[in-house]
Amino acid sequence: MLKEKTNSPETKLCSVCLAPGDSVNHLDHLAVIAYALDIPVVVDEPFLVDTLKKYYPQVKLLYIEHHAQILEFLSSNYDVLFVSSANYRKDLSPLLEILFRKKMQFWYCPHGNSDKPVKGFGDQNFSLIYGDQMEDRLQKENLLSNLTSYARTGNYRYTFYKKHASFYDALVEDEVFSKFAKKQTTIIYAPTWQDLQTSSSLFEVGISIIDQLPSHYNLIIKLHPWIDHHHQGFVAMLKEKYQEKPNIVILSLYPLVLPLLERSDIYLGDFSSISYDYLYYNRPMFFFDPLDRKEKKNQESSLIHGCGISIPEKHFSNLFSFIESNKHPSSLLKKKRAKLFQYAFGKERSFQEIKEEVNHKINLSMIAPTG
Repeated sequence: MLKEKTNSPETKLCSVCLAPGDSVNHLDHLAVIAYALDIPVVVDEPFLVDTLKKYYPQVKLLYIEHHAQILEFLSSNYDVLFVSSANYRKDLSPLLEILFRKKMQFWYCPHGNSDKPVKGFGDQNFSLIYGDQMEDRLQKENLLSNLTSYARTGNYRYTFYKKHASFYDALVEDEVFSKFAKKQTTIIYAPTWQDLQTSSSLFEVGISIIDQLPSHYNLIIKLHPWIDHHHQGFVAMLKEKYQEKPNIVILSLYPLVLPLLERSDIYLGDFSSISYDYLYYNRPMFFFDPLDRKEKKNQESSLIHGCGISIPEKHFSNLFSFIESNKHPSSLLKKKRAKLFQYAFGKERSFQEIKEEVNHKINLSMIAPTG
């Protein structure tokens, strides 16, 4: 057994981001947090190693070859874990304490801002949050008081993208946009995964979207990585069936988001957090709600849908005619998008500001340690 460290205000706690297993969908968040805080990312899958090296070469990488050794490695070398899985603190804390007598501090890093439920915050002690919207939602659901401390990040992923824009723009040009036969209006369709709230539109309208696509549009289908994990056969069928279409690119385990949005003229989606990312660009947005999920929730759960146009089910079969008729700029929707973006993310924060606030909160926790 390893001896438990004794933390005092003079002790500097060591931090690391943890992204094990099938967490490719977390990398676009955790890798940027690691960069902002100047800490490494720990992974245990060769695929994640390759992904980090290719898409986030700015980030320090630690590879643990054997999954079973991760907890021992973390307990021996680190005191603070930044994670994007809401259940990690609840599941891993007991193991770390029982097996290694290690009391680890967990910081939850939400992987995107959306209108989905926030109950995962109920299992956290420390958390990053984006802005006023997330804080208000946690307050309203009596979850904010659960947190010992939290730090605001603002739209940190856009700050990162802007800093490295030339690198990422060249990357998506080579891997995505160069695949189109013509340069023309680009639509990005970004369905979320099929969660317990049946939020995804993919299985009801995905194939229909492709079959209806006119030749004068390019279409990027940005699938949530968990769709590939849970529905590999469906994803393989999509790619095989439509791989020869010159105006479609299907991305299944692709971590980048903002470089794609930068060059997308129209957003098409459902309840993915990518819709909040797209608010920055203040361009036309269209939403599916094929299972009427929006009507089942309170008004707050449909804030993002109010920033675009919801597609009535009767128009699913003539989708692009509907888009053509409704894609023209609307001053009202532009104001709504700008207002919601500000509410969700607030003013841009520098990485130095984020780092100083997080480290300050960690240092305060050392005076009165909590799990």
